[in-house]
Amino acid sequence: MKILLIMTGGTICSRMTGGTLDSDAASAVPLLVDRLKNDGFEAEFEVVQIMNTLSENMTPRRYDLLLDYFRSLGKDKLRNLDGVIIAHGTDTLAYTSSLIAVALAGFELPVFIVSSNHTLDRPEANGHANFRAACELIKRGFGRGVYVPYRNSDGIVYLHRGAQLMQCANFSSDFFSRDMLPFTNTRPYESDCAEMPLIRMKRPLGSVLMLTPYVGLDYSKISIDGIGAVLQRSYHSYTACVDRLPDGSPSEYSALTLLERCKAAKIGFWLGGVPETEGLTSGTYSSTAELIRAGARPVLALTDETAYAKLMVACSIGLGIDETDEFLRRELAGEKIKLM
Repeated sequence: MKILLIMTGGTICSRMTGGTLDSDAASAVPLLVDRLKNDGFEAEFEVVQIMNTLSENMTPRRYDLLLDYFRSLGKDKLRNLDGVIIAHGTDTLAYTSSLIAVALAGFELPVFIVSSNHTLDRPEANGHANFRAACELIKRGFGRGVYVPYRNSDGIVYLHRGAQLMQCANFSSDFFSRDMLPFTNTRPYESDCAEMPLIRMKRPLGSVLMLTPYVGLDYSKISIDGIGAVLQRSYHSYTACVDRLPDGSPSEYSALTLLERCKAAKIGFWLGGVPETEGLTSGTYSSTAELIRAGARPVLALTDETAYAKLMVACSIGLGIDETDEFLRRELAGEKIKLM
C-alpha cells in the first residue's frame, strides 16, 4: 500500500521553540510515520512538503499552491497510490476541507485531512490517532471523497465529510459535522467520477467577501471593489439585519444597504445558513423574507465554510450569478459516508 503524505504545517507539524509553538513540517514526518510502523502498520509513504505554515496563516495564495500540486499529479503517479493524506492545522481545518472537497469533487483517490489538538510529542495529542484512522481507512479501500478523521474529547475518532465539517468553537478542541460517525462504523464505497472543478479553475482563487452578522455591523463602510461574490452569514434563525430609517430607507446597519450596492455592481449576494426544508419567503422571519425578495439568494443546507468554498471556486471558474447559484445547489459527488 502506498500513501501520498502532503505536509502543510499546523499543530500536527509543530514543536516548541523558544517558548512558543511554530510549524516545523519536516520534523513531524518521522513522528507520524515511524510510530505507525512501530505499531505494526505496513505502508509506504511518499512525502511532499507543499508549505510550512500555521493554519491560521492560510491564505488564498497558499491554497493555490496546494491546488497546483494536485493539478500536477499525472495519471501514472495516481495509479501507484492508494490514497492521499494532508497534514494540516486545526484553526482553518474546516475551510481547507471544504475547499478541497469542492475543488477535488470526482478526484479518483480518497483524500484525508488530518490534524492534532496538541503537538505530537505530548501524550494527550490526538494527531497519531487521527493519522492512523486515515491510514486504516485507505487500507480498507475507501473510495473517492474528502474526509476528516478526528478524535474528540470523548475519545472517539469520528469521520467527517470534508464538505460538512464546521469550524471548531472557541474554548473547545472538538469538531462536529452533520453526518459524523465513529470511523470504525464506516465502510468503503465507490462512486462515479465526475470532472473535477479544479480542471476549470484559474489562478488565483476568486475573491469572496464573507460577512458575519453582529450588532453594529456598518455595511456602508464595506468596500466591494474587486469582489466576485458576497456571502452574508446569518444568525441561527437564518436572519440578518434589515433595519430601516424613519423615512423607510435601509440604515447603514441593514444588509439591504450592501445588497443594493451589489445589485448595481452586478455582484451576486448570497444569504448563508438557510435550511433546505424551510420555505424561502413564507414561514420565515420577515427579515429573511425581505432580504430574499430584495434579491438575496439563499444558500440551502450548506455550512458557511462550504458555501464560501463553492463561491471561491465558482468565481475562479468564472461562472455567472445564475450559474453560481446552480453550482451551490449541486450535490458533491463521492462524499457519502456509509455504515458498516
